[in-house]
Amino acid sequence: MSNELSHYIKKIQQDLHAIPEPAFHEFKTAAYIEKELKSLGYTVHTGIAGTGVTATLTGKRDRPCIGVRADMDCIKHEDDGRLFYRHSCGHDAHSSIALGIARLFSEKKKEMNGSVKFIFQPAEEIMQGAKAMVHEGVLEDVDSLIGYHLRTATECPTGSMSPALMHSAGTILTGKIQGKTAHGGRPHLGVNVIDVFGALINSVNAIRPNPQTGTSVKFTSFAAGGGSFNVIPGSASFAIDVRSRDNEELKRVLENIDRIIHHTGSMYDAYITYQVEGGVPAPRYSKRLIQEAQFAIESVLGKGKAISPIVTPGGEDFHYYTKLTDIEAVYLGIGANVSPGLHDPSMTFDHHSLVEASLVISHLVNQLHNKQ
Repeated sequence: MSNELSHYIKKIQQDLHAIPEPAFHEFKTAAYIEKELKSLGYTVHTGIAGTGVTATLTGKRDRPCIGVRADMDCIKHEDDGRLFYRHSCGHDAHSSIALGIARLFSEKKKEMNGSVKFIFQPAEEIMQGAKAMVHEGVLEDVDSLIGYHLRTATECPTGSMSPALMHSAGTILTGKIQGKTAHGGRPHLGVNVIDVFGALINSVNAIRPNPQTGTSVKFTSFAAGGGSFNVIPGSASFAIDVRSRDNEELKRVLENIDRIIHHTGSMYDAYITYQVEGGVPAPRYSKRLIQEAQFAIESVLGKGKAISPIVTPGGEDFHYYTKLTDIEAVYLGIGANVSPGLHDPSMTFDHHSLVEASLVISHLVNQLHNKQ
């Protein structure tokens, strides 16, 4: 069975890897997944949030219904001015794992003490897909939700898995400062946006986040003035990157930044505007599901193969599922020897890890079926 599953998943991954598509344009990917799921006997719904796909299989009873989420979109890269698309974050692998799990359950439908629902989500890379899927109601019949992601060997050794991947919440603020241009010899007639930005950066850097929440605040962009060195610049733009492992702390920091921006503008007689460019929340996992995931990992891979939760500054839009609903969820880290790293166009990984993940997650779904 393991060899058959390995060949099946490898072919799926190779096929999906050959048709990388960006956010909300996963048309070929969705069609491929739909065809495969229907061949396995699933009830399939397509066109959800544009290109999303869901598929449900019911065993001896409808509930509990365990959701398995996989992302589908790829990343857009640029090389010497040439744009190209590539699955450099492993979403082709994630969809392949889900289809591997789907095949396992299609062969044991009569033994299932519940149902399983696969959620193939678009647009994770632009952090909009999960929200769109929630608004489409994909979780209304789901009791628990499972997500997962390939990891590097330094985070999670090959052949092991983590029962919880602890992402950070993150958001980007982009803003503009409108002052007043003046001659360099008459600065009193202008409002120098560089002075305004200096006050702004000092005040924002004085914010003291709770050190236990892994929160960071940093300016990542600033542009002002033109080509003349004797002109007081009257307009500027800036960006601030904010990250935290705690949603409430992130909210508090953003409120502080908002107050600072308004007070600084008033103090310097400048007009400062900003907007929040999307972002993602921090995880809210079920302790019960983390324990169940740890048990499933060690049951399939062996004792000691479930490592501690992985803490990462990266973000993941999966966490909108728990922010926007009350569903209990867990998100596993898969030891896949990702090299040289995620989002690198030359990224590679250990293909056997996809088989291990399929076996572990299917085992976890069965556990949850039998304990509810």
